[in-house]
Amino acid sequence: MSFSLFFIIVITAVAHTTWNVLLKTSDNKVFFLRSLLLLASLIFIPVLFFIKPPSPEAYKFLAASLFIHIFYNIFLIKMYSYSEISFSYPIARGSPTLILLVASPFLLGDQISNLNNIGALILTSGIFFLIFSEGNYKKINFKGLGLSLMVACTIVVYTLLDAQGARLSDSALSYGIYMFAMEGIIFNLAYMLFFKDKKIPLKFILSEKYKILFACFLITFAYLPILYAFTKVNVPSVAALREISILFTSIYGVYFLKEKFGLIKVISAALIVIGCITIRIAAG
Repeated sequence: MSFSLFFIIVITAVAHTTWNVLLKTSDNKVFFLRSLLLLASLIFIPVLFFIKPPSPEAYKFLAASLFIHIFYNIFLIKMYSYSEISFSYPIARGSPTLILLVASPFLLGDQISNLNNIGALILTSGIFFLIFSEGNYKKINFKGLGLSLMVACTIVVYTLLDAQGARLSDSALSYGIYMFAMEGIIFNLAYMLFFKDKKIPLKFILSEKYKILFACFLITFAYLPILYAFTKVNVPSVAALREISILFTSIYGVYFLKEKFGLIKVISAALIVIGCITIRIAAG
């Protein structure tokens, strides 16, 4: 992995942390996520007329990913409604790295080293510590844990789909632009259909316009380079390095959202980050 690609992935991790924090702190998480994704669609739809579409072989992966993203977005909103970001985010983002480490060699043919496996064990230990960060099982936020694991499962599925779709495309960037151009419209239509929800109030959009615009930029910047990285490096290494965002999110949750962060959470966050870094080093 080149230093430039390494640096870009780390920067995207910061972007990912930031838009998740904006979502977590929003007074209406549903309207906020629907708004920023819809804005991304409105921005990228005109771009489609000036770029080459993805290869036909990638269409089925793009369609499947868009479908999975509907559930990812729903679970993400629910997760932040029922748990602290310093608890839910590490589980939701750290768990997929472990699952991808096992799944990607079979599904994508990625080569995994022993050092990758060591990193996975460290990562797993960190997640285990975090789950029991309140001291005993009776204090575990099982609803938050369950929703975090649901988010993690959708992340695993769409990551595998997008990695394969990006690799089959002539351009990973084209694949990503087509995805963002359609995701906002599809998610909004699906949400209104499933939940009989009303349209996004104009008052909300106007009051949150700068945050929505900023989050829209962040969510696209946080993922488009990752799609390119999938075409250059094995998926678990990219996913693991990206999850350095776990550290940034935990720090933000403590210092800005005033969430509890005892010794066990410190140890768990450190183990998760060390595990991610170990997997990154294994990529070379």
